[in-house]
Amino acid sequence: MVTSSFNKVSAAKDSARQPAKYLLRSVIMDRFKNILFASSCGKDDWAALERASRLAAANRARLTLVCMVEELPKAASYFLTKQLLSKFEEATRTLAMNHLGSLAKHAKQVAPSLSVENRVLTGMAFIELIRAVIANSHDLIIKPKQPVAKGNSLDSTDLHLLRKCPCPVWIIKPTQRKPFGKILVAVDPDPSKRERLALHADLLKIGTSLARSEQGQVEVVHIWRLDGEATLSGPRFKLSGAEIDALAEKARAIHQEWLDRLLAPYAGQPIKARLLKGLPGPTLAEYIEKKKPDIVVMGTVARTGLPGLLIGNTAEFVLGQISCSVLAIKPKGFKTPVK
Repeated sequence: MVTSSFNKVSAAKDSARQPAKYLLRSVIMDRFKNILFASSCGKDDWAALERASRLAAANRARLTLVCMVEELPKAASYFLTKQLLSKFEEATRTLAMNHLGSLAKHAKQVAPSLSVENRVLTGMAFIELIRAVIANSHDLIIKPKQPVAKGNSLDSTDLHLLRKCPCPVWIIKPTQRKPFGKILVAVDPDPSKRERLALHADLLKIGTSLARSEQGQVEVVHIWRLDGEATLSGPRFKLSGAEIDALAEKARAIHQEWLDRLLAPYAGQPIKARLLKGLPGPTLAEYIEKKKPDIVVMGTVARTGLPGLLIGNTAEFVLGQISCSVLAIKPKGFKTPVK
């Protein structure tokens, strides 16, 4: 476990220069230079907008504000004249542009030097947002978490973006106005999954970068289990309880070694490391519910060959359960199915 503290003198100097909630610039967060803010076109925008504005200003990045307008169903043409349809579409776009104008004004109040562009997109939200990311080379989407009817789960647009958007997606809880004091980073540093090792190293860089900028606490969580434990204790193998325990302890030690290796570059930083035994999805979701972090940083790993299933089982389960803000990163080389 990494337990030592940040350099207090350095932290004090940083605090003196600028309030902690505004310290958004760091080596890693500085990578985001072309940010797309996906408006909810309502009152839930403001917390996420302020964070997007501060990050864009700190990074001297481009900030594009987008509001989605859904197309009227074709059936509307049966009972509305072309003139009425045209007026309806024009009114809808005008409302969207007025809302974007209010957002842009507020963004400039937050960061006066910021350059802001407004755009209205028409169509299915997640498809048009991903197309905008591709067409304009956006490197980050920030959007407010959409409300859902029941539970903590994400709405369909948010889940589609997490599955299919090629750039990182940062979904911010509308009530998250304070700094991210508790940051949970979920990792799986299995060396046999080589394509994922770079992803988990990236997750740690992002998580620790957020902690430095917001003077928060990082907790890194890795879930492990003894594969085939139920079978090994069954009638075919007939291993004793003591033998199963010994195998489980060996597996735990190996996973601890993997986690320690991943955390080695952060020796001396105040990172809590937690190794939990259980099924990855339910165990992680239960732990998040118990610890109630302000944000979860995790990877959404593509599974090739299964159209539409472009998110790992663990991420799919966890993201459907939690209510906090989420910053999700794709592995390098990820290709979106959206054209």
